[in-house]
Amino acid sequence: MARLFIAINLSDQQKNEIAAFQEKIKGYMEGIRWVKPEGLHLTLKFLGETEETRIEQIIKGLDEAVSAVNRFDIICGKSGVFPSPRKARVIWIGLRKGNEEVSNLAARVDRSLTAIGFEPEKRSYTPHLTIARARGSITGKVIPLYLEQEASFCTSPSTIDGITLYESKLSPQGATYIVRHKAFLSAETQKNFFKDNKDGSD
Repeated sequence: MARLFIAINLSDQQKNEIAAFQEKIKGYMEGIRWVKPEGLHLTLKFLGETEETRIEQIIKGLDEAVSAVNRFDIICGKSGVFPSPRKARVIWIGLRKGNEEVSNLAARVDRSLTAIGFEPEKRSYTPHLTIARARGSITGKVIPLYLEQEASFCTSPSTIDGITLYESKLSPQGATYIVRHKAFLSAETQKNFFKDNKDGSD
């Protein structure tokens, strides 16, 4: 069995900018578990424990779902919490650019995987990056301060050329993410990717 999810990767620059943003808000947030830069991604769908024999079918479905989708840019920004400001347990940032495109990808992925037997998503999809979690509700003035003071946060843009199927391995030290497959958004992008890797392998 493999614990799987599908996500969009951020650029290294965006991860560094978000890490700097986390350092800033650590100054007034305590008792929070912060997501490490390597764990930052836009999750499209969580599959959970999945039999290895299903992975080939999942890969085929993902390739078919996104191959006709054009590349697009995203810019991360805005601030938010789940499930509500009064009972916040998850700190996240959203997208200033690319919301519609990411939501479209999530819908395509969901339809593709539903067609091969996975449960469809019951909740509406909100593109977001979890940057911190709390074991209990965060009380006091911290959340209003975060939502007001950090609303202007904005990263640099990056171009999205595909989505990634990840395996998540859990340990006492945290989660480790292993790439099982990358489904490219266009044949042209895929061709250039393999050409670049071939040219740089010697």
